[in-house]
Parts: sequence; structure tokens; C-alpha cells
Amino acid sequence: MKALHKFLILGCVCCGITAALSSCSDVEYEAATYSEAVRNLIYDNPQGTRQVTLRWDNPTMAGQSGVQIIKDNIDVTNIDEVVNSYLIKKAPTNVDVAYTVKARYSDGRVSEGQTVRFNIAYEAKKSAGMVAMLVPDDYEQSADEKDAVAWFQKNYVATGKGTLVTPSTIDALDHEQQTGCWVMCDRIGIERGWQNLPGGLAADETINALKAFCEDGGNLFLTNHATQLTVAVGRIAEAYAPGIYGNGEGGPNPDIWGSQPVIGNAEGQIYDHSGHDIYRGMTFTSGLYERAIYCFESAGVKGDHNCMWDLNAYGLAPNPNVVKAWEDLTNSHVLGTWNHVVDYCCAGIIDFDPTTTFAGRILAVGLAAYEWNIGGTNEKQDQLERFTSNCLSYVSTPAEQKVAMLVANDYEQSADEKDAVAWFTRTFVDAGKGIVITPATIDQLDIEQNPMCWVMCDRIGIERGWQNLPGGLAADETINALKAFAADGGNLLLTNHATQLTVAVGRIAEAYAPGIYGNGDGGPNPDIWGSQPVIGNAEGQIYDHSGHDIYWGMDYVSGLYERAIYCFEGAGVKGDHNCMWDLNAYGLAPNPNVVKAWEDLTNSTVLGTWNHVVDYCCAGIIDFAPTTTFAGRILAVGLAAYEWNIGGTNEKQGQLERFTQNCISYLK
Repeated sequence: MKALHKFLILGCVCCGITAALSSCSDVEYEAATYSEAVRNLIYDNPQGTRQVTLRWDNPTMAGQSGVQIIKDNIDVTNIDEVVNSYLIKKAPTNVDVAYTVKARYSDGRVSEGQTVRFNIAYEAKKSAGMVAMLVPDDYEQSADEKDAVAWFQKNYVATGKGTLVTPSTIDALDHEQQTGCWVMCDRIGIERGWQNLPGGLAADETINALKAFCEDGGNLFLTNHATQLTVAVGRIAEAYAPGIYGNGEGGPNPDIWGSQPVIGNAEGQIYDHSGHDIYRGMTFTSGLYERAIYCFESAGVKGDHNCMWDLNAYGLAPNPNVVKAWEDLTNSHVLGTWNHVVDYCCAGIIDFDPTTTFAGRILAVGLAAYEWNIGGTNEKQDQLERFTSNCLSYVSTPAEQKVAMLVANDYEQSADEKDAVAWFTRTFVDAGKGIVITPATIDQLDIEQNPMCWVMCDRIGIERGWQNLPGGLAADETINALKAFAADGGNLLLTNHATQLTVAVGRIAEAYAPGIYGNGDGGPNPDIWGSQPVIGNAEGQIYDHSGHDIYWGMDYVSGLYERAIYCFEGAGVKGDHNCMWDLNAYGLAPNPNVVKAWEDLTNSTVLGTWNHVVDYCCAGIIDFAPTTTFAGRILAVGLAAYEWNIGGTNEKQGQLERFTQNCISYLK
């Protein structure tokens, strides 16, 4: 079925009422002023689609040169030929919208308009987390764009995770197919202003497609000169366009360039984004400038193509500083500036949050340090690529997705669980990025809304075995929901006694359940406890995971045990609630050791053990990779060192929280 509608304008659009008894046919017009309008405007919308075709009859009088299409009295499209139809490929949905059609004449006259109004009921399909990359039609004219495209094709297109788009193929950009879109433009010689962007990037079709994509909830990643598109799509006003701009050929430069994520120099007004997801896994390098930085490029031929924001140029009243004033004005966060900048003067990386108009976010990187070709080997290329993949991961996450935390119905009976929930609530729920659920509300766990779920259980007195987990965690409804979630691709973080759920959901057999188990009251202990990420002591059989994402940004502390460790808790009252794996207890033949044999058997990686353990005897942190049965991964942390309440101040609390946030970021 097709919806076919006609809007009739009441009254006579070609004349005013000149006398009470006059009719339109009695009125004479001067040829120079009369502009005959289009007639019989209708719209056609095939059922179940967003596609709308406008059709009309053009004037009979001579001199028409084109047509003007107006959407909601705001957006104007001029067509410089006489046509009688207009295709809207992705019309707005679930909202009242009006399209007006006017005739344009060669002498500059524009007629009165006819208008159709409609509201298309449509349920958008969920995208699969794919990303697109949009570059100019002539991107091969730029060595930087060409190299960036080659990397994207290798890592995303070839692996089925991405689509390369140009203005010529802009129809391939579809919010129902891609969650995020990277727009890349880095050119020598182009003048400032989005209208000057090359290769079709400034064309009406491109801008309209990007605007519609972001309004629908698609996220944009704009780099280099493409940051100016924040103005083109209407996310910020022209008056707030990037003002620090470079387009020269550049030249040799021996310095290391990157991003400074710690913004500001006034006490109480310093914004530290060094732990943001866009920097995840990168090396925070000190000794180069006044503060540590994240590096993008080493010595080489640099274009110095900044396209960023001078926050002192917009007349912002300090609130209490121009960064805060800018963020409040634009609903954004400044995540990075130049290496050496320690005040509030400029913004090189801005995350524009979703708004009521733009359901998608826009991440803009305008630092000249973000450069893909420096005329030779870039010693920091791995950092540039990691940053880019982080940004693409960040924008390919739908804005409505939230991480979940599942705890027992009676979680307040445990001080550890209660404190963990309080932290999760502050960090994720209050920020609109997470939900807390219990077995009583397990129906809220939804793979389309929650990419990962943290299951936390740390109790005194419960017996070993997942069947004994308290507060509904062992109920059939809970287990079935978790199993379906992991089977559908949801990722699980299981901590403390909840590691036993690896058996309950069927990821490993009952025979391989955690066997090192504690549930006692515990007592005072003066030691520092944590995780040992370097596994094994035989030459050629040592597995070093100290650089894994779950440990990113943590202090790797030496001098406490035989090897350096990551610390989770200081002196305090400790429950000693291990729920981890004794790898010597499963009858595994060394292959060449029990860690390797376990990993091969279970398709997993042992990422951590106890502080003092330097051989292969036990596994305290295991990353169970996806399988054909379980599309999601399971990260299990069963070390007693992972404890949220030690009866007082935990001097390593910041490290425990950073580790937990890393684990959640790794899985989401």
C-alpha cells in the first residue's frame, strides 16, 4: 500500500481580494509582478519506508527557471531546472513536517507556495555498530587522507566493520546501517570555511545527509579541516566556528606532537580527561612538556593544519573560565588541547553531546598533531592508530546504550556490594550511562540497550557453587537471561563469587568451576594486595599482560613482591574471598604448561594471578573469548584482592576504581 495525499490551499494563491465582488478571473496582472504558483502538490510514501516523493504541476506561463523546496520554513533547496517531482530519500519520521514547493522564474521572482504536511510513523532498525568513513571524492590528492583511508580499509572495510563513502556515494550513509561516521579532510591550500571543503564535502547533498544522520542519532567523528562541519550541519552557530586555522605546506619539525587531556591551571578548575575512552590503552608520556601528553606524531614533515577553537575569541564571560563557559553554551566537553597548553585558551578535541535536535554526538579533533603522513616513519604511528580506533569505537556506540550492573536483590546485606553499587551509580547511572538491575528486574537486561553487564557478588558465609548465590542470582530466570545475553553477543564482567556463573551459563563445564574459594569473615591485614599480570617462570613461557587494556592508566608498583603488581587494596579488614581457578586441579597435561593448556581448552587468556605468584598454578583474572555458542566475552575477576570495603579508607581505592572502569570500557 502507498499513502497518496493531496493538500489543497483554501482561497486563491494568485491574487488578493481587490473588491468584494471581484473574482480571480476578473483581476488583471502586470506580467512583471505576477508569479503563477505550482498546483496539485501531493506526496507519496510507500508503506514501511522513509522515502517520500513530492509531485506537482508546474505553472503554464513562460519564464519559469526552476523550483524551490522549503522544509519547515527553514531549510531551502533551490533546483535550477523545471522539474515536477522531488525525492526525499530519508524523510523525518514520527514528527510533523511540512514541505513547501514554489516556482522560481528567470527574472528572480518566486511564486507563492503550496504545502504538504505529513507525519511518517516509522520504527528505525537497529544498526550493527558499523562505522562509515566519508572522504572527498578526490581524497587521493592528499597524502594524509590517502593514508588514513588505507588504514581504515585494512582495519574496518576488509574486516566487515566499516564502509568507505564519498560525496558521490553519500546514499550509502545510513543510520540504520552505521552508528558512526568519520569525516576526514586534511588539505594544503584550502581557505577557511566549511563552504571551501573540497571534493563534494560542501555540496548540499553531503551536508543534508550528514545533518539527517546526526539528527537520527548517528554519531560523527570529524577530523582536521572537517571540524568545520559542526557549523555546516547546524550543531553550532557560524559565530562559533573553529578560528585557529592552518592550511600551509609546513616543513620539517623535530618535536613530538600530541594532545594534552588535562585542561586548566586554576585550583578547583582543572578538568582531567586522561582516563577518557578516546585515550584508552595509549601511553601517557611525561617529560616532553610541562604536563604528560598523549603522542600522535614524532619528528617529520608536518603540515601544522590546526582547525580548532580559540576559546578567548568568542566573548565568553568566565564561568568560572572560558572552557566551562564554552561547555555550558554548546553542551560539550573539551577533551584535549595542544601539548604545551596548561590554561583555558583553546580546544583541540571537543565532544559535542547529543541534544534534542541532534540525537547523535559529534567528536571533533582539530589538532594539527593529528596527522597521517609526515613524509617518513612516524615513531608514534601506533598511538595515532590506537587513538583513532578508540574514537571510532566511541562514536560507533549508540547514544542510547548503557552499561548494566546486576546485583542480588538483597545486595545491601553486603558492605562490598553496597559500596560497589554506590560507585557504579555515581559514575554511570547518574551520568545517564548505566542502569542497576536485580533478579527482580532482570527483564531490563537488553542486548540492544546494554552492551555489557557487570555481575557483582561478594558475601560472607555462602557455600561454594553457583547454585548457592544469594538474592535471586541463582534463579532460573536470572541464569536464562544471562545465558541468552551472552549468547546474543552481550559481554559479562563477573567479579568475586559471581565468577561461578561461568559454569551456570554454560561457558565452561562444572568440572572446571573455580576451586580456590573463600567465604569467611576475614580480619585485619597490613599488606597491599592486587594482581600479578606477568604469568609464568619458565624461559620462553612467560606471558606478560601488564599492557592489557584492563590495567590501562594504573600504577605498576614494584618493590612489594618478587615482581611489580597492580594494586587494588591497602591495609584493612579483608575478607579473603577468593573465587578463582587452581589450574593444577583439573588434570591438565602441561602444553607446555597448565596456563597454556587451560587457555587452549577454554579459549581464554589468563590476565592476572595473585601478587606473589610467579609460576603457573592459579588464575585470578580470566578473559573468556567469544565462541560459536557465546558471541559475547566473559571477563572473570576472582581475586580476593578485588574488594570494595575494607572497613576503612582504602589507600588504593583510586586504583580499584580505575581497574573496574577499564574492565567496563573493555567490554562495552
